[in-house]
Amino acid sequence: MASIDTKNGKYRVRVSYMQDGKRKFISREGINTKAEAKRIANDLEYNIKDHIKFADVPTLYDYMDNYIKEYREGKVSVATIDMDKDSMKRLFEIKKRISKTETKIIHLYDKTIKLDKVTGTMQQKVINELFKLGYSLSTIKKTNSLMYRVMERSKYDGYVTFNPAELIEYRITDEKKNAEYIPHDKIEPFLADVRRRNTIHYYLLRLILETGLRVGEACALTFQDIDRANNIIHITKSYDQKRDSLGPTKTKYHRDIHITKALSVELFKFYQLQNANKIINDGLYENKYNFLFVDEYGKPISRSSIHNTMVYCSKKVLGIQLSVHKLRHTHATLLLESGVPMKVIQDRLGHQSMEMTEKIYAHVTPKLQEQALNNFEKYVKKIF
Repeated sequence: MASIDTKNGKYRVRVSYMQDGKRKFISREGINTKAEAKRIANDLEYNIKDHIKFADVPTLYDYMDNYIKEYREGKVSVATIDMDKDSMKRLFEIKKRISKTETKIIHLYDKTIKLDKVTGTMQQKVINELFKLGYSLSTIKKTNSLMYRVMERSKYDGYVTFNPAELIEYRITDEKKNAEYIPHDKIEPFLADVRRRNTIHYYLLRLILETGLRVGEACALTFQDIDRANNIIHITKSYDQKRDSLGPTKTKYHRDIHITKALSVELFKFYQLQNANKIINDGLYENKYNFLFVDEYGKPISRSSIHNTMVYCSKKVLGIQLSVHKLRHTHATLLLESGVPMKVIQDRLGHQSMEMTEKIYAHVTPKLQEQALNNFEKYVKKIF
């Protein structure tokens, strides 16, 4: 930001910038006219990088790696850190499988490039290349998000004066988007097919459908978390199977979820099934965390097996492949269809903000659209 004032009867220009977390200034004095001062101010602002003397500008790679260590580790979930690390890898090099035996390494940013040498055009080219390589829009936006956050931090440290990830254009495609939820008339046949394939998966997926729990939250449940007298489930933790560890929920908030009596009865049936497995497999049964959703030997259910069941049954019943996360969208859609207020949906899904919950509107069903149109028609009839 430039300022112009007078000193000893002459004009003075001062331009501020950040370096190493401190605000510093570049000054030009003894200018005769205000017009000349404005020209100098514009030149300093536009070419400020040429006037700043940095002792040692770090490389983009080293600075990004340090950013994840200093500003992410211990402050966000392990899963979020993993996403940042994956995004970082994509920005520098990608392994592309050419055949069953051959893999090609595609280099994007050079690991030796300095922070102040990265341009917006470079970042746009990287984004364009990720599209060509077939990455999804969601993955590409996460990758650019990391770059944006890193460059914002480097602005604060005074290494750069602009953010090359700020004005990125994303490709628009006309590809038809797959359904984001299970239509309500397909839920029963979907669950029936899941039950035929795997009984334990049936109880887990039904629970998620009726509560909107994240899969990590559901897999971390113990029977003690279920208050059958009041039909409430206490959500206090999440299970990370990759690291075989318990941690807080994604938003680090505990919440209570009311369930139907029918679901409470189903969960008690499942508890009895687990007790039977414990007796049948005595000596081999070991449930380290006392989880509700374990296999017949007490081991946590494999996430890959849950995914495979979800993909297989959704493709068979719906004709398309859906992920387990889409069961949360299905639950939210059912809540919307039944007229539940958005604030209640936010609390039930465990979202930190209403803005996150409102994204559910992207999955509004035809039933809701028809209902809204009918309500509108009834309203305008009173006016006209």
